[in-house]
Amino acid sequence: MKNNNQKFLKKLDIVLLILFPLASVILSLVFKANFLVSILLFFGLPSLWLSFRTQTKIKKTFLFSLILSLPLGIFIDYIATINNSWFVPITVFSFRLFGVVPIEDLIWGFFFIYSIVIFYEHFLDKGKHELVDRRMKYLVWPLIIFALIFIVILFARPEFLQIRYAYFYLDLIFIFLPAVTFLSFFPRLLSKYVKTASYFFVLAILFELTGLHLNNWVFSDNGYFIGWVELFGYRFPFEEFFFWFVMGAISVLSYYEFFDDDRM
Repeated sequence: MKNNNQKFLKKLDIVLLILFPLASVILSLVFKANFLVSILLFFGLPSLWLSFRTQTKIKKTFLFSLILSLPLGIFIDYIATINNSWFVPITVFSFRLFGVVPIEDLIWGFFFIYSIVIFYEHFLDKGKHELVDRRMKYLVWPLIIFALIFIVILFARPEFLQIRYAYFYLDLIFIFLPAVTFLSFFPRLLSKYVKTASYFFVLAILFELTGLHLNNWVFSDNGYFIGWVELFGYRFPFEEFFFWFVMGAISVLSYYEFFDDDRM
């Protein structure tokens, strides 16, 4: 009986993870969902289900996602926004962080990371059970120092944050290089990463096209991108496609395995 239940739940996993993105697209378009609601639909639904299915990993995944998403999210989003990489026209919140960063972007960053890690833990990884690995200090302390430096520059010399091709350089430094460096030492993990990244590649494209259609965010022609991708009549930067759609999940899992898991 137990084996039958497990088989049923595994089949249900697959069915729901196929249905969730389709339902998210339909519900977002029908109800003209704002940015926050779309985030909760596209990334919240799979996060919720996979958390239910992998309850022993909720706290670990939550803490890791929060630690990684907040400082990097604020820094990347602030610089990208002031350099015209993208802009969120409408926020449901009454303020923007530092007058620039919409809270929805930080919520997206958290759920983006959380959904990737909990997916990986549920389907592909049976690693450590410690709430926080001792190596996390090597991530936390640099992030704290980095955040302090950013705040000092922000208030003392904000002109230093004006960077041409900001989106490219930010993604190269924080997305591409960490993933490539980690995988050069642990190439055996690539196959597991690719399996996870394949699902989130499709999810990211559906989320992107839906968000652009609903005008939840826009990309500026003055944003200094290295190129553009056009899909079904919608246009977005090459950086968005390559670094987030293709490399996003791989990068998140590289941070996770190196700092908070067993690298197995």
